[in-house]
Amino acid sequence: MTFRKFKGIEYPVPGIDTAIQVLRPGAKYDLLCESGSMKFNEWIDEEGREPPTFEEIGLEIVREQKIYDYYEYERNREKQYPDLKEQLDNLYHDIKNNNLNKGEWIKSIDKVKLNNPKPDTSPPK
Repeated sequence: MTFRKFKGIEYPVPGIDTAIQVLRPGAKYDLLCESGSMKFNEWIDEEGREPPTFEEIGLEIVREQKIYDYYEYERNREKQYPDLKEQLDNLYHDIKNNNLNKGEWIKSIDKVKLNNPKPDTSPPK
């Protein structure tokens, strides 16, 4: 099960394992994928729940993909922000030059945010 964390928000990275754990938290299983089909070799759920159907898993993956797509701006920003050492050096010089509002640091951050805007809508549920 894979999740990303961003500003206190945790969102799923789409996948079969993540979908199963979202649908049946805490269940343990062994999943066999062969020739384009899947089946549970083993299913252990202390709460006695049945394994999710593959239709349920597919729908959950679609839901997870919508959430993942929403946060694409965050992942793109992460890749494009200058190295932290560079940011700190720019910030130091901007402070020393009393140029926080129009200095190199703010320009570099603004450029990344402008090129990767946060969506105007709320994230999908």
